[in-house]
Amino acid sequence: MAALLSANIEASCAICGAPPYPECPHEGERLQLAFDQALARWTGMQLLRDWVLNQSRNTILTTFSSLRAARHTQHTSYLSSLPCYTLYQRYAGSPPLPPAQLATLHAQIQHANTLFQQGVDEDWRRCCLEYPKVLDFYFGMVEVRFPAEVGGEGTGGGREQRRVKGRRESVEAGGRGKKERRRSRGRTPPVAPMVVHRRR
Repeated sequence: MAALLSANIEASCAICGAPPYPECPHEGERLQLAFDQALARWTGMQLLRDWVLNQSRNTILTTFSSLRAARHTQHTSYLSSLPCYTLYQRYAGSPPLPPAQLATLHAQIQHANTLFQQGVDEDWRRCCLEYPKVLDFYFGMVEVRFPAEVGGEGTGGGREQRRVKGRRESVEAGGRGKKERRRSRGRTPPVAPMVVHRRR
């Protein structure tokens, strides 16, 4: 007499036809490949990537521009305080000054320019180091909504909507109140602090 097969019989591997036990890795590997390909075709990921990158770059560049402008103001103020600098500008760098005095003025200007460049480089480096925080900030502003799903028991036969914002997830169902969530909107993205080099 032939043995009866259970109604819960498992299917063999769809890729190589191997028996269900032990579990064959082929189906999982193909599913992961198909998922990666579908994700690459999905325009939403590219839109998300572009938006976060553009916002982050704009924030860093705006911060750096402000820091550079402040340093430039400080730099020009210092140069204006140097003896005979106004005369130096009036004569386009060749004022009628004694050679020793002109050499001293040139050295002071060169030293100030070096400090200015070092300060700008330091500000830019510190701004770039803020990218992880700024990227996290804008990713935290992204809101992802899943399609409505058929609710189970306790939902009154209604529909349930899942919403994910940033790394936090809340479930909104019929008869339930919305969970209060801290929103990123309205907050200011991180700003790199300005480091001022004292002139010697």
